[in-house]
Amino acid sequence: MEEAVGFCVMKTKEVIVSGVGLLAVFLNTFVSASDLLVAERFVDSFYSYDQNRLAEIMDAGEEGERVLYYQAWADAANYEIQKRRPCMSKETAFVCQITVIDDFGETLGYMATDTFSLVVENQKVTGIQFEGDDPPIFMKLFEWISINRAEIMSGPCLNMFAGGHAPKDCARAVVSAARDFVLERESEDEFSLSN
Repeated sequence: MEEAVGFCVMKTKEVIVSGVGLLAVFLNTFVSASDLLVAERFVDSFYSYDQNRLAEIMDAGEEGERVLYYQAWADAANYEIQKRRPCMSKETAFVCQITVIDDFGETLGYMATDTFSLVVENQKVTGIQFEGDDPPIFMKLFEWISINRAEIMSGPCLNMFAGGHAPKDCARAVVSAARDFVLERESEDEFSLSN
């Protein structure tokens, strides 16, 4: 009889433990789904070009400041979403990929994908990394700017993405320089073809 009672007690404990395990799985799923919604709201806020709306969803210190700079840069360069993929949970972050066309891409002939890796805690984005997949021509543009339009890098683009204060002016100056860069390359190509 004692064994049966002991067995029943053990069975009850297993059910309780199993119930707690299911509750933990449910709560983790709920938290994960809730965090995923925060990541999606981050993307909505970024591409709304409303700095206050984006700032409200973040608690990310310097990373957040860089994202606000990037948002203003993207706004001035007329980023338009071409394809938005759902954010995906990967390891300890949510990864969100958005393909855009912008004034740089239109001028230089490409589309790029922004990838945001977001850490979400307590309904806030607390960690952010971002990168684009701009092609090598974009880096060549910046090399050209540093030689031919150095005043851009010492002026509106001073400390670009690292504490700079004029992201919109910087983006517009880079777009203008990109147009000159393309014209110069086209004229060099025409010259080399005529020789």
